[in-house]
This record gives sequence, structure tokens and C-alpha cells, in this order.
Amino acid sequence: MEDFEFNFDPEERFVNFLKMCRDERGEYIYRNKIAKLPTSGEISLYVDFDDLLRFDPELARKTISEPDSMLRVGSSALREVLKIHDEEYAENTANLHLRFRNVETYVPLRQIRANHIGKLIRVEGILMRASQVKPLLVNGVFQCGHCGEKIRIPQEEGRYTPPMVCPNPACRKKGPFKLIIEESEFIDWQKIRIQETPDELPPGQMPRSLDVIFTDDLVDTCRPGDLVRIVGILRSAPDFTGARKLATFHVFIEANGVDVSEKEFEHLQISEEDEKQIIELSKDPFVHTKITQSLAPSIHGNEKIKEAVTLMLFGGVPKVLPDGTKIRGKSNILLVGDPGTGKSQLLKYVATLATRGLYTSGKGTSAAGLTAAVVHDSETGAMTLEAGALVLADQGVACIDEFDKMEASDRSAIHEAMEQHTVSIAKAGIVATLNARTSILAAANPIMGRYNPNLTVAENLKLPVTILSRFDLIFIMIDKPDTKKDRELARHILGLHKTKGKELPPVLPPEFLRKYIAYATKNVKPVISAEAAEEIENFYIKMRSSGEAEGSPVPITARQLEAVIRLAEARARMALRDEVTREDARAVIDLVTESLKAVGIDPETGQFDIDTIYTGRSKSQRDKTQQIVEIIEQLQLELDGPVPVDQIIDKAVNEGIDKEFVIRSIDQLKLDGMFYEPRPGYISKA
Repeated sequence: MEDFEFNFDPEERFVNFLKMCRDERGEYIYRNKIAKLPTSGEISLYVDFDDLLRFDPELARKTISEPDSMLRVGSSALREVLKIHDEEYAENTANLHLRFRNVETYVPLRQIRANHIGKLIRVEGILMRASQVKPLLVNGVFQCGHCGEKIRIPQEEGRYTPPMVCPNPACRKKGPFKLIIEESEFIDWQKIRIQETPDELPPGQMPRSLDVIFTDDLVDTCRPGDLVRIVGILRSAPDFTGARKLATFHVFIEANGVDVSEKEFEHLQISEEDEKQIIELSKDPFVHTKITQSLAPSIHGNEKIKEAVTLMLFGGVPKVLPDGTKIRGKSNILLVGDPGTGKSQLLKYVATLATRGLYTSGKGTSAAGLTAAVVHDSETGAMTLEAGALVLADQGVACIDEFDKMEASDRSAIHEAMEQHTVSIAKAGIVATLNARTSILAAANPIMGRYNPNLTVAENLKLPVTILSRFDLIFIMIDKPDTKKDRELARHILGLHKTKGKELPPVLPPEFLRKYIAYATKNVKPVISAEAAEEIENFYIKMRSSGEAEGSPVPITARQLEAVIRLAEARARMALRDEVTREDARAVIDLVTESLKAVGIDPETGQFDIDTIYTGRSKSQRDKTQQIVEIIEQLQLELDGPVPVDQIIDKAVNEGIDKEFVIRSIDQLKLDGMFYEPRPGYISKA
């Protein structure tokens, strides 16, 4: 063994690997890549660690255990091989890097321990924050203030280290020393922080995070919200508490390589056997029913809602038009219902099923926590951007319970994320736009505890119409006594308790369902067929035509048309079809119509009226409100002053308007600023 160690020349073996490593077809893997470096101006070569492990297992193991020396030697070997192709580029490029990906020593953030310090490891997480890029001094040239002697000092471990004494024998003074910026050597430096992914986080635990240092061409390769795989050396540095220095150390990664992963399905490994089962299920004529029944099987009934939520998990196809306009593919769904109808249970199940699912509840959620926060970095003194829940759930599902309990200012922060799928922030000199391509599944309780069918959804919820209009589907879950349904529900719940939940109807296991959703979303991009387009067009025209008559309300808008298209694409994707069929279009139209019947109908006339969602008032209510405004204006002219409220109510009731509606309308008109109360019991035009 000693002879082997004596003859072990890592640089020669790295050179041999870069020159001779071949793939399964016998082609050289890295020769061509190295030859292209001068043309592209790149200074790094990424090597798949599996290739090194296959070619030279001993060299691979030594790289893991002694990364400092081996990475330095590997970069030197890269320079030697590059000289064969372009000697001038190799000689003139100060920093060349051999970088690795797919290193076998993967360590979850929660399991990083002291024995990993100084080793080459791979970590994965969501990028929470990134500092600004700064120049880092690596070789400082200092000039003695007395004799003018220039001293070159390497800066170890990123610490600013001036000379102790002047090396000139005739001087030997202890300073002062001036740093000559022009002759010193700097590299780019950036600090990022990564956090555990939601699916790796144990229930009830705080997510762990880890700082990572990027240098040279690694800086600015990713941004908050990205899922990153980082290969690097685990370093440690002493903790400081004020003036006291403790014996504890904190750890960070000095990055060697970074990959921004495909976010949705990175942690799902789909085997050949899984793929075979997925394709087999997709051919089943009842595939949609089977998948829908597998969503939260412990919750009884609500088939239409489950179907809609399942379609949301699959999602439509996002599009970018030639002019740069983006059309979202993700759907947003709102569940409104009486207490005890299973809303929270459904949200929690979806959060565990979605590959990047995130569950949060109203009162414990702030605008910064949802979107992004600007935080002060105590070490560098700079302001940095930290990603919030919607950015962390990018390409996933954000489940927001108790949506109505959120503060109005916090709720308004998600307007942009729901429609544009981005989060824009302009705070403390930081102006940025982050991706938040997230489906939002929200649940809310009616304002009076129970849903009142005689009021619009906006009046029941007291949610701003700007938020309501951004939901593709809104479902009402009313707890209405019904002997037959109540008996079925009682038997279902008692069955769960008697068998401890073991005898649920036969459904697809959640792990397989996640893989099915991942496979479908990644591989299937359905397009609308001519038959489906005709079906959707006819539905839209038919609905719109009912609003053509004079005085009729607007039944639906183009927003509902886009919602139908998104959901139809999702239904085709669920069966792994590349084309949306007429059957898909019809099924989705039924679903949208079901939602509109619950929330998009004028409670008084029974006609479809989208303004009940978009403005919070139906057309008939707006007409009555206008009638009340005219009554007030007429009475004010007659009395030449403020009008008694009782007189307004009497006159409006005589004209056939409900007394309760008149009182509510007067209160709303005062809130809107059209009228004010000069003294109790009287109102006047503002």
C-alpha cells in the first residue's frame, strides 16, 4: 500500500481521466468540452462524478476525502489538457476550475455533522436569499509607508491580512501598509442561503438552512426560489457573541459546482416499473374517476370539488406568445363553506400530495412571509432578499387555509402572484421580480359562520372582488341537513373509526399518485383539438348571448374562457393524451357551470351574472342601488339640505325595494364616499 501511495500522482491521473474517459458509445466525453472552452470564454469544466468513479475509483475516493488538494490538482490538470488545444488561452486565464456534479456523498441539511467538515459533499435545497456580488481579495499587494517596499500576501480563508512587518532588512517597520488595489488580485464573491425543501421537512419541525459561498463564475447562477444542487467543501468558522469568542463553530459550504434543478419533480425517482404502471393506468377508460377518488379518500363526497382540485394538480400548459406575453397554465381554486365540511383536511392532503406543496393558515401569514422579505445581513451589512412561501412553492401548490382571516394588506400581496405568477418587490433599494408559478388552493369561512344563499359570494365572504375574480373556480360547501346523505356520511366516519382507517375504498397510493402527476406534467403537453375548440367556443357564445338583451347582466367573460381551456388541458394530461378531446371539453364545461351556478348567479333573478364575483353586486342590485341614489338626490333637492334616513327607507320600500337592502346600500354608499352623515340619522351627498 505504501508503494502505491508513493507512486500516486493525482495530476497525472486527472490528465489521463480528462483525455481518455469515454461514454458507452466509445466517444470521448471531456476532450471536446475542453476544446470548446476558449471559444465560449468559459473557465470551468463540469465533470460528472460517476464518470470519475467508473474510470478511477481510487482518485474519486481521494477527491471526496481530500478535496482541497485534489480540486487544486484537478484544475491544474485541466490547464495542462487545455494547453494541447489552446496554449495561449490556458496561459492567460488566471483561474480555471474543475467542477463536479452528482457527487455520491449526498447529505440532507438536517444530517450535516462534524465528521463532514473538510469533505466534498452534495447538498440540495431551495435558495432563500442571495447577497449582492462583491470582489473578494485573494492576493493583496501592500506598500510600506516608510520605504515603499511592495509585499504580496495571499489572503487565507477570505480574511483581510496585511503584513505584520516590512520584509525590507533596512526598514523592518510595522507599518503603515497601503493596499495597492490596481496590482492586487480579486475574484467575484457571493453568499447565498439554502433551506430544506418542504417535502424533506419533518412534520412540526423548523426548516434548517445553510450558508453557501459562491466564487468566480458561480455567482449569480441562481436566484431566490430556485431548487439548487450544490457540490462543495464543508467549512467551519468560530461563532462570535459580542466580544466573547465561543468554542462552538458554525458550518458553511464553499461551493465547487451548482446545478439549478427542475423544480417540480426533482426528488421523485420514476423507475421503469413505475412508468409501466403509469402508462397502464392512463389507458384505463375510468382513469379520471380513479385518480379523483384517490384524492383525500377519507373525506366523504364532494366529488366535483375533488375533480377540480385534481385538475389543478395536473395543471394546463403555460404559453409565451410571440410578443412576450405569458399565459398562465396554473389554476386557482377557492373553497367557501360552513364549518365541518372538510376544507382544511382537503387542503392538508393536497399539500402533502403536491411535489412542492406548502400549507399555511390565515392569521399566521404575513405579506412578506407570502411573497418576499428584505432582510439585513448582520455579517456583510447589506440588505438581501429572502423568498417567501409563494416563491418557495414555485411550480407547486400553495394551500392557504382561513383565507378570510388574513389581514387585508397581506392578502393584497398575492394579487400579482395569482395572475402574473411573479412577485415584484421594491424595498430598501432592492427592486426585483421573482417567479411564483404557483397554483393557489384557498379555503374561507362565511362572515356570519353559515353561508347565506340569498347573498352574493362577495357579501358572504367580505373578500375584495379583486381577489375573487382571480380564482378560476369557486365552490360553496354548504352543510345542509339531508337524511340520506347524512346517513352515508355517518357510516363513512364510523367505518373509519372502527377500522382505524384501514378499510378505505381501493384507491391509488399517494406515492404512486405523486409519480403519476409528475410523469404527466413533465412529458405531456396537450393541444386543443378542433372538436374541443368548437365545444368550448359554443359554450362561450351561448353563455354570452344570454346577456345581449337590453338590461341583461354579463354572464361570463374571457377569464372563464381561459379557465375552461386550462382545465381541459389538465384533463387531457391526466389521461396522458397529447390532444384535448370533445369529452374533456364537455367535462370541464360541466365543472365550470357547476361553479358558476353556486357563485355567478344573481340570487334575485336566477340569471348568470359574473358581476356578483367581479364587482360584488349583481346587475339587479346595482340597478336598485342606483334607484336609492336617485331617491336621495331627489329628496335632497326637495328639502334643500340633509335627508332623514327614515324618509329614504320609507320611499324606497314604497317603490318595492327590500328594507334590509336599503339599509345595507346606504351604509355601503357612505363607505364608498358618495354620501356622508352630517348629523345622526341624516345623510347628504358628498
